[in-house]
Amino acid sequence: MNHNGSIRVLSPTMILGYGYPLASFAAGLQHDPHVIGVDAGSTDPGPYYLGAGQSLSGAATIKRDLRPMIVAGAERDIPVIVGTSGGSGGEPHLERTFEILTEICHEEGLNPRVALIHAEQDKAMLVEELRAGRIQSLQSVPPLTERDIDRSVRIVGQMGVEPIQRAIRDGAGVVLAGRSCDVSVFAAVPMMEGHDPGLTMHASKIVECGAYCAEPTNGLDSILATINNDHFVLTPLNPQQRITRVSAAAHSLYEQDDPARIVEPLGTVDIATAEFEELSSGSIRVSGSRFEPAGQYTIKLEGAALAGYRAISICGVRDPTAVANIDELLRGARAHLADVWGASTPEHPYEVLFRLYGRDGVMGANEPRRDLISHELGLVIEVVAETQAAASEICSLVRSTLLHCDYPGRLNVGGNLAFPFSPHDANWGPVYEFSVYHRWEVDDALAPFPIEMRTI
Repeated sequence: MNHNGSIRVLSPTMILGYGYPLASFAAGLQHDPHVIGVDAGSTDPGPYYLGAGQSLSGAATIKRDLRPMIVAGAERDIPVIVGTSGGSGGEPHLERTFEILTEICHEEGLNPRVALIHAEQDKAMLVEELRAGRIQSLQSVPPLTERDIDRSVRIVGQMGVEPIQRAIRDGAGVVLAGRSCDVSVFAAVPMMEGHDPGLTMHASKIVECGAYCAEPTNGLDSILATINNDHFVLTPLNPQQRITRVSAAAHSLYEQDDPARIVEPLGTVDIATAEFEELSSGSIRVSGSRFEPAGQYTIKLEGAALAGYRAISICGVRDPTAVANIDELLRGARAHLADVWGASTPEHPYEVLFRLYGRDGVMGANEPRRDLISHELGLVIEVVAETQAAASEICSLVRSTLLHCDYPGRLNVGGNLAFPFSPHDANWGPVYEFSVYHRWEVDDALAPFPIEMRTI
């Protein structure tokens, strides 16, 4: 790879399937990038997608986003790397992304060599690792148990740069990686070419969200990272955007427990001494990031387990007396439910949640201004139970009780609630919870992530 002392990494968008301007991507290609990288997932949307094996983005939007990257990679003979394929990086996510890639290649007449890097882990093996004391809790996470592993539907490991580098060395033109560290997607090739890991990982941390570090802020746009021997330059590819010292530094802190340290499997990047210099072109030059190797290589494990089934009902409360007595109204519904259905028990558990938008629907008990109540409230009734039938029946019972039950000062003889939809209730299917969110000590960064080469 001839890079004349620098590596150019093109990041089209913050997540595959979220979209990006094709003009910005074309502008990035004019810089002659050495690699195109894109992140495709996150745990931010919660455990459902991992547990259910469903994609975070729709197939049509993934295909729309991926096509220009694959075509450009083939035309320029540069690798295209997709991290956390399908949104969660498990086996069904990886296979669905490969199906979409295959459709694109058939339509475009391309036959790239494709590396699938598997990230889903064998549960029996993880039990042995737990017994050997090699799986530890992350901050604020309870210790892992064998039952946690056993009840998990799916467990993935978050890979570092090493499996991606191996796939590139083995001749892959397209890399579809399972669950990956965001940084790894963009740092793999520059570090493979010998660039400083501190600068490379810092640059990768910023561009993994596309142009989210630019102003006006928009992660659904493209950015170019040029990594040199003693600094890197970030260039927005939309002429309406620019990167400032504040915007670049702010995104360096993004999703970090410690604002001065970026922690990755291979080690930690100390950005406390980093310097940000604004360039006249709207780009930013960054230097001074330092890498500290880890004493022990670790991989984060993520697992999801079935927690039950959900039913919901959405309604509004407008009567001023009902609004003023909403807590009494909700308490009455809970009391009637316990009397008619019975209390939740370990043998037959259920949970009823009320979300009041207009008072504390977003922050719940942590809302500091619960005394400020709107003239109307949006109420979401949520029920989670052991079966879909139970969740549906409990939701119906709670909804009908709230609709007709009494409360202090009630004057109306009609319903207490207004419903925007008919039917009033909706079955939302299985509910998943994170069952594994722990750190795994490994001696070989490649062993947990088998690489499978396929040719389309």
